Amino acid sequence: MNITKSNLPLLELRHFRSPELTWIPNTDTPFTLYYDETNNIRRLALTESGLNHQALDCFVLGGIALRPGARLPEIESLRRKARIQPSTKELKLKHFAEGDYAACLDSAKLEIFLTWVLDAPVHLHFSNFSVLNWAIVDLVDSILAVDRYRPLQEIHQDLKTELHALVRTDPLGYFQLLKTFDYPNIAPERHAEFLHAVRAFLFRNGFIFRNFHTMTLSDLLQEAAADVTLVFLTDNKSDVLVDRFDDVFLQRMATFRRAKHVFDEEDQVRRRLYERRVVIDGQTVDYCFANSKSEPAIQISDVLCGLLGKHFSSMEKHSIEELEAWTSSLSDRQRRNRALLSQLIDNAHEECPAFLFNQAPKESQAKSEWFLDGAEYPEDYRD
Repeated sequence: MNITKSNLPLLELRHFRSPELTWIPNTDTPFTLYYDETNNIRRLALTESGLNHQALDCFVLGGIALRPGARLPEIESLRRKARIQPSTKELKLKHFAEGDYAACLDSAKLEIFLTWVLDAPVHLHFSNFSVLNWAIVDLVDSILAVDRYRPLQEIHQDLKTELHALVRTDPLGYFQLLKTFDYPNIAPERHAEFLHAVRAFLFRNGFIFRNFHTMTLSDLLQEAAADVTLVFLTDNKSDVLVDRFDDVFLQRMATFRRAKHVFDEEDQVRRRLYERRVVIDGQTVDYCFANSKSEPAIQISDVLCGLLGKHFSSMEKHSIEELEAWTSSLSDRQRRNRALLSQLIDNAHEECPAFLFNQAPKESQAKSEWFLDGAEYPEDYRD
């Protein structure tokens, strides 16, 4: 169902669209994009014990894209090759692989699936969001919004990466600290106290700096405590770190403004979107929500999203040393499946770089590129 009723209030997506997309090929091609999502916790909030969700896996929205005129092959051939029971009503990741990322990559059925997708006239697309990163980066943004610190905007992603790396060593302790300040609704008179407390927590084991940006973050927290008002950490709902993931859906619609977007049914997002007429530059965006049981392209998207969620979560949660140890003992099948996933990503990038959106810390992105493509891992990210 497409919402075009003129009496609905407008939701203009222009501010979700980056000006850089003008120079990226194929962003205005009228693809049909199919979506599913994984690790949609819907809401992340502070509690007395830490968080209402403990896993903090990466949220991924994505699936497959078809060019105009292209059609997804009948999935019965995939079912037969993978020996999926005829009684299975819809395909999901669990039908091809189960367990952690390592176990999934060792699945023979996953190899069949990835090979089938590579042979089909489709392209992978995704948005990956580090939930932990999303929950904590407003601290850096609030400081850099102050005029005297604006020159540091050019390294804002590096500062966020170092904050994430320090928090990752003890996220529960960090969130318990935030709770004592009603984060992200900190009273202005407590901003200096908050910044001192955060700095003391992050560097509680001593001022050991793995790179220049870690040192810069330490100095920034100390200096900002003297005169900074944390503009993005006031007048918010206390304890609510992530209220919803609607913006991820909207960002994809704005990126591919001339595409047709077919989302898996997600009742809360659908209800909120259907209350508005979604437009970009005044033109109605073509989108709908579909039942995955009757839409094979969403079923394929489910498997891809589930796998990507495990991949990106593993890259974030494991150190490079742990990943190096694991990689040295990969089975032949794990190596083949890794190569197939890498090829899917490379093909998508060649078709349209905007198909791939990775909102994760730079360190996590570097681990992903190292694992999939053998890219050199920066020494600055080693402890």
